Order: sequence, then structure tokens, then C-alpha cells
Amino acid sequence: MVAPRRDAADGNSGEAPGGGRMGFTVESLKQAMKYMVESQGFDRVLNKMKLLSATPGKIVCEMKVEEEHTNRGGTLHGGLTATLVDVVSTAALLCTERAVPGVSVDMNITYTSAAKMGEEILITAQILKQGRNLAFATVDLTNKATGKLIAQGRHTKYLG
Repeated sequence: MVAPRRDAADGNSGEAPGGGRMGFTVESLKQAMKYMVESQGFDRVLNKMKLLSATPGKIVCEMKVEEEHTNRGGTLHGGLTATLVDVVSTAALLCTERAVPGVSVDMNITYTSAAKMGEEILITAQILKQGRNLAFATVDLTNKATGKLIAQGRHTKYLG
């Protein structure tokens, strides 16, 4: 994910709620996500996703499941679920002091229920651990209205 530069010149210190430090400010993260979905690449299918909150190592997004997001059964496509796990966990890494997106080395997704067309989902990514070379994240996709778990992803990234 390519993102805008972050520095003190933009008036955003990177201070997060609760006093922690974030690599990217909420505004710069929104700009990075906008850049990503407006590109001609695959990530443009996420153009309906909205960032709700960002704190150090954790972000919450929401998205309405629309026809372009569904499989032949009319539910959220498993491949799009994997893309959400990848993209949102990477955004959570950008909300750490180190602010390095890394590259994927392992991703696992457990699908527990379906999200139907028209339903709103929440995508919550949390960085579990960030070491010198590896970062570990978990991502929960839940039905916004019911709180029911749709899928849970685990993502390991090499930070270099």
C-alpha cells in the first residue's frame, strides 16, 4: 500500500487517543486508503469501505456488502474476505510507531457465517505482536447489526 508522507509539517503529530504513538495519523491513513481504492488495481473493489477508527495497532472499518462483493450465492465472496484481511491488517500496521506495511508470509481465514448482500459488516484489525522481522495480526469480520462473527483472519507479515 502506497501512502502519503507523514511528518510534523502537516500539523498532525501522530499522537493517538490514549497517548500512544501511531505511525500514520487518522487523516493520512484515510488518504492512503483512498489512494489504494482509486487505483486501477484489484484493491479498487474495496471502494465502499470506510475507516471508522484508528488507534495504535488497531483499526475498525465498515463496508456494505454490494453485488460486486458477492459470490454466486449472493453472499460475501471468500476471496474478497481474504483481501479485506490483507488490506485492513496492513493498515493496522501503518498505525504503529514503526509504520511499516511489510509483505505477507502467511494468512489463514476461518469462515464462520455468511454476510448477505445489503448487510453492513465491521472489519476490525488488531496487531497482536510486532517484532524485529515479523508482525502478527488478527482480523474479525462481524455483522454490524448482530455482532455475529462472519470470518476471522490471521495474518503474518515480514517487516524487513
